[in-house]
Amino acid sequence: MSPPQPKPNDASPKKGIQFDPGLVDNLKNDHSHLVTLFGQMWELGYQANNPKKLADLVTQFKRDFQAHLLKENVKFYVYLEQNLSDDSTSMELVRDFRTEMNDIAHAVVKFCKRYSKPYDMKVLQKHFPNDYQQVGEVLTHRVSLEENELYTLYQQ
Repeated sequence: MSPPQPKPNDASPKKGIQFDPGLVDNLKNDHSHLVTLFGQMWELGYQANNPKKLADLVTQFKRDFQAHLLKENVKFYVYLEQNLSDDSTSMELVRDFRTEMNDIAHAVVKFCKRYSKPYDMKVLQKHFPNDYQQVGEVLTHRVSLEENELYTLYQQ
């Protein structure tokens, strides 16, 4: 005898990504951690004339940044896309944010790959301050937009 087949009106678990009430706070904590690490690159690495420490911090930043992006892509964006599919305006905003974040991620990862190995300070002094400032401006702007606009869309 075969098992009973569920009836169409049976309450079955919803497929897809479920709402996580702590996700936005978790993502904001990631932002805070990443901003701190980014600042340490400058203070403990570059300003301290410590290329090895700088490379280590850049490597840690890259790893933590990519973990944040993965969490954001899987838990946040997928949830929004499955729950805002009837709202074309919000969906367009979410897609724009996601596309922009992918572009930013490529630039940040490129920066991290470049500086994840210790360079002589003379080489660092030539390029690092400008590269660091550019990445910092983009990240600061992005964090502000996410926390003040995008994260408000995440609702049960």
